[in-house]
Amino acid sequence: MSETLRILVHAPRPELVAGLIAERHPQALITPCDSFADLPKAAMVDPHIAYTERFERIPYPREALLAQPSLRFIHASGAGINHLTPWDPEKVHVCNAGGVQDEGMAQFAIARLIAISCHFFRYHDQQKERLWKGHNVMHSTGGTLTVVGLGKIGRACARVGHALGMTVYGVRARPQPCEGVEEVVAPDQMHEVLAKSDYVIIVTPLTDQTRDLIDAAAIAAMKPGIILHDMSRGNVLEHKPLIEALNSGHVRAASLDVFEEEPLPQENPLWDMENVHVTPHMAGMITEDDYDRLSTEVFLD
Repeated sequence: MSETLRILVHAPRPELVAGLIAERHPQALITPCDSFADLPKAAMVDPHIAYTERFERIPYPREALLAQPSLRFIHASGAGINHLTPWDPEKVHVCNAGGVQDEGMAQFAIARLIAISCHFFRYHDQQKERLWKGHNVMHSTGGTLTVVGLGKIGRACARVGHALGMTVYGVRARPQPCEGVEEVVAPDQMHEVLAKSDYVIIVTPLTDQTRDLIDAAAIAAMKPGIILHDMSRGNVLEHKPLIEALNSGHVRAASLDVFEEEPLPQENPLWDMENVHVTPHMAGMITEDDYDRLSTEVFLD
């Protein structure tokens, strides 16, 4: 007779996750745990598998988990796994929930570009003033989009843009064909595709190679009137030349979700610019229940 599968669910709301796992594995012994303090005791069930989430602002009690000789697999419900390091890869396999927010972040990015090109923010301001005035719309269909960074989120942005009738170009360190993308170029060819793009989404991770990637030269190379959305990291896009380009009209508008310093300081000029739309690093935010469901689906797959 085979041994009963033992699964430890360590999360702030373990009941939902445990219920979803039980639907797929009704014979499994599932142990919920909703605090860091209780993890050492909960881990004494000798789990084979652990679903984990970092949800308290103290160091993660990784030793309590990794000390269990029965443990073979750990699922981190977020993208980060650094709170679990180090571990012995010969004894335990660790994976994350990367990809959970891809489609949502892509929809957020495209929605911001469309909201700007269709003057949604301007009309909202006019409504407060009871001002009846129309503005010409730049439709996305037939437009050109460059996605800087073709990881999972970037590829999702490309698919959505392509579905809306955009011609999509991609920038990637190691170019290779990508669904919905007309052409993928290396960073040294980025200026060429920016020069013919109506929109740009910046979604590359921050590395030594991407730091200040979108600098004054890249901004100068952009097609006049371009609309920009940045949800990468705060040091990929240089803000000083961006502000100059926004003031001159070379860049029509910018939607910014990430900044070098967060929260964005009150004295930062970006707050007061009419053609800048600031969000507080929340492009990937969804309801807790939805996140748990999506992360659990990745875990079960």
